[in-house]
Formats: sequence, C-alpha cells, structure tokens
Amino acid sequence: MTSPQSFAQRFARLADERSPFCLGVDPSKDLLARWGLPDTAKGLSDFCERILDAAGDSVAVVKPQSAFFERHGPSGLLVLQSLMYRFKDAGTLTLLDVKRGDIGTTMDAYAETVFGAGSPYEADAATFTAYLGLGALVKTIERARASGACAFLVVRSSNPEGASLQTSMGADGRTVAEVLADGLRELNEKAGPGELPAGAVMGATLPASDRGVVKRLGGALMLTPGIGAQGAGFDDLKSLFAGREAQVIPTATRSVLEAGPDVASLRAAIQRHVEPARRFRMGT
Repeated sequence: MTSPQSFAQRFARLADERSPFCLGVDPSKDLLARWGLPDTAKGLSDFCERILDAAGDSVAVVKPQSAFFERHGPSGLLVLQSLMYRFKDAGTLTLLDVKRGDIGTTMDAYAETVFGAGSPYEADAATFTAYLGLGALVKTIERARASGACAFLVVRSSNPEGASLQTSMGADGRTVAEVLADGLRELNEKAGPGELPAGAVMGATLPASDRGVVKRLGGALMLTPGIGAQGAGFDDLKSLFAGREAQVIPTATRSVLEAGPDVASLRAAIQRHVEPARRFRMGT
C-alpha cells in the first residue's frame, strides 16, 4: 500500500500554488452578533457558508477553532464536520484547533477523532498540548504520520500567561519550550524523509530572543497565529524566522473575520493576507 503524501509535502505544494496563509475560523458569540447572525447552530452554519464562499480555494490552510463549534453541542459539531469536509473538497488543508492533551487511551481516542480515513473529521492537522509530557503524545504523532497528517504542539505561545511556564528552566539548563523543541526535532528525524509529522505552534508576536527555540525545531513546520489583530505583521516574522520562511504557516483570524459579513469584503481581507504571506515565503 502506498503511504499517503505527508502534510508537509502537501503544504509545500499549496503554499507555492496559492500562498502559505492559514485562515483561522473562530465564530465566537460576539462575532456572530456583529455579523447579524443568531447565536445558534443555524447562525453558525450561515457564518460558515460565507467563509467558504469568501475563501474558496485561495488559501493553503484553514484552522477552525473547535470550541466555538462545540459550544453549540452536537448540532455545532455537525457544522464543523461539514466545514472541514467542504474545505477538503476545495483542496484546502484542514487544521483543527483543539489543543487536546492527555495520556493513554484517552489520548488515543482524541487522535482517532481527528486523524485517519473514516475518522469524524479526517483532519489534515490538529493542535495539541504537552503538559502531561511529550511521551504521552508519541502515539498521537505516529497516528498523524500514518495518516499523512501533522500534530502541532504548542511550544511557545504569545499569550502573556504562558511565558512563565514555557520559559521555566529545568535542571539541564533548557527551558520547557527548548525541551519540547528538541523532542519534536528528534521525532521528525526518526520519521521518513519529508514526513515531518510533528509541528510546533510558535506565536507570531514572540520576541526575537525565541529564535533559539526556532533553531532547535530543525525542519518542523511552525504554525504562527497572531498576525493582525494580536499585533504582529508579516515583517515581524522576519526577525524570528529568517532563513526558515518555508517552514512557517502564517495565521490570522480576527483581522480577516472582522471584515464580514459581506463576502466581497471578506475576500478582499483574505487577499490582503495572502499576498504578503506569499512574499514572506519567498524571503522578499
């Protein structure tokens, strides 16, 4: 049986054909209200229809935040499932932002939910946290690899609350973030050439002092949320990721979604991110 093409390989192709830009989809209660939509599963569905119409096949990756669908119960999860499948039909990579983290059979169940043919979401990638130890996620990363998917682990987030934990130093002189980065690099090195099943979440607003963490990640892909509304611009990525532009998945959410509900305005907002993301990838 032929192994599926890896997420990293598919992302590289789409990033060249379209742009590396990743569109975050966070249909919060406040955003639905600003769009004039009811805070119901029907309002959620109408929101997603406009996102699908606006994004089409113009972005490489779409990143729905699961929480904003889960809050509507089973009907909201059906909307999420439909959104994922329809973006996949458009050739767009789907990255489910769930940030799950547990141990044993519980973690296995989470992995079975998101990865693999026949799973409820058949995600191309998903986010996870490693507070219970990187070893607890090894089987999840292996399932991602077998499915041609990628498991993105939070390594350095840009929220102020995370800094003290992520930069805490252990007995060996490495910070928590550095330990995770080293572990992800080793897992990717053990996988086949070009597979890179373990990725990292690295906030776009991080200071240049985190470049050491970036270097420890080796060839891992890096999801970089925080462009736009959180204060980071594409020029800010250059100091942190210089020389590794091809590994970066620049991500924005609010700076695009706030242009809605008009579909034409949403398309224009997406293009305002697509073009700079393309230039960033080219190092220009």
